[in-house]
Amino acid sequence: MAGTAAVPQRWAAIDFRREVRDAVVAGRRVRYLDHGDGPPLVLLHGMACCWEWWLEVVPELGRHHRVLAVDLPGFGRSDALPPPAEMAEHATVVLGLLQQLGVAPAVVAGHSMGGLVALAMAAAAPERVAALVLVNAGGVPLSERQLARVMTVVRHAHRVLSRPAVLRAIARRPRVRRVLLRGALRDPGAMRTDLAQIVVPLMAAPGFLDGVAAAGRAVQQARPEELGCPIHLIWGARDPLLPLRAARELQERMPGAGLDVLPDAGHSPMVEAPAAFTRALLRFTAELPR
Repeated sequence: MAGTAAVPQRWAAIDFRREVRDAVVAGRRVRYLDHGDGPPLVLLHGMACCWEWWLEVVPELGRHHRVLAVDLPGFGRSDALPPPAEMAEHATVVLGLLQQLGVAPAVVAGHSMGGLVALAMAAAAPERVAALVLVNAGGVPLSERQLARVMTVVRHAHRVLSRPAVLRAIARRPRVRRVLLRGALRDPGAMRTDLAQIVVPLMAAPGFLDGVAAAGRAVQQARPEELGCPIHLIWGARDPLLPLRAARELQERMPGAGLDVLPDAGHSPMVEAPAAFTRALLRFTAELPR
């Protein structure tokens, strides 16, 4: 099942409407995509994102896996958690969804904040997590100065993204994206307008501020070296928020963890370098025991 299509299918050619569903987990709505067939692969987005951030890679991944891309609580179209909305609570929601769907074990791929949720899932329910893929993800303890810098950037982003007029401009105008999305994308021009028009309106998420604070706490508490499952890192080398040295430090803490570096990508390699990202992820999952 390894390898990729000669001409990968773009997501815009697929009608996902029948595959986008809602579940009720612990009394709260959870939106998710259920696409493809094969060993289950769970995709968890980052801060201010939604499941659609994975759209560029879903078609090819769905040729090899049953892809479950989830809106985390308070993001996309999933109901928010009450404060403090810790990463462990997000993990409990995703694990509850997988239990409802009868999915276990699954490979869990987490981007940025979603990586912290993935780590919490593996710690809480190792029997449900076959392996982890951490994509420009948290997990390395930061100094107070480093953490303060990251938190300042994301809080500033929230202030900007809370303005509907700004969101409309980002979604419609590539030049505006190039200016305002540089934290999320090394080259914001890599995000096509059709994708931007879907994901940008959802960036002013109700779970944003609680998620920022909870992610800051989770970064300092994460213990990835204590996990027993296979772990692989995929990292955009030109990430201004979590630079490549963070990936190296994270890899050093986890003997046996692999690392794919995507040289031309920044913080969101699934958007910026989807073909290279997909190849890296499928190489890893193809080598896992069945």
